[in-house]
Amino acid sequence: MRWSSLTVCLAALVAGIVIAGCSDKGSNPASSSPPPQQTQDVSFKNQIVPYFINYGCDGCHGGNGGLDVQTVAQLLRGGIHGPAVVAGKADSSIIIKKLSSSPPFGDRMPRGGPYMADSTIQILKTWINQGAKNN
Repeated sequence: MRWSSLTVCLAALVAGIVIAGCSDKGSNPASSSPPPQQTQDVSFKNQIVPYFINYGCDGCHGGNGGLDVQTVAQLLRGGIHGPAVVAGKADSSIIIKKLSSSPPFGDRMPRGGPYMADSTIQILKTWINQGAKNN
C-alpha cells in the first residue's frame, strides 16, 4: 500500500507541475493570434522588377495585350483587360489572377512556365496590398 500512495502523490505532483507550466492552460491553439504581417515595405525596384526579369515578364508584355510591366504606372494603367494592379487589392488585381493556375482569361503567366513560386506571388501580393508603391 505504501508504494501506491506514493505513486498517487507523485502523479498528482507531476500533473500539477505540468498544468501550472502551461502558459495557455489548455486553450485552443487555433484561437491564438495570427502571425504578424510583414511591416517592411516591399520595394518595386529591388524586389518586384527582378522577379519580372527572372521570369521573362519584362520582355513578353507590351505586345498585343497592351500590358507593360516595367513601371508601376504601366501596371496601374494596364492593358486591354484593364489595370493589371489595383493598389491595395491584390486579390482583385489581374496580374495575380493571371499568375494563378486558373486565370480568368488566356494562358497562365508566364506563358509556358516556369511559373512563379507561391512565395514569389505572395511577395507580389504584399507589394500590391501595401499600395503598389513606386519605391
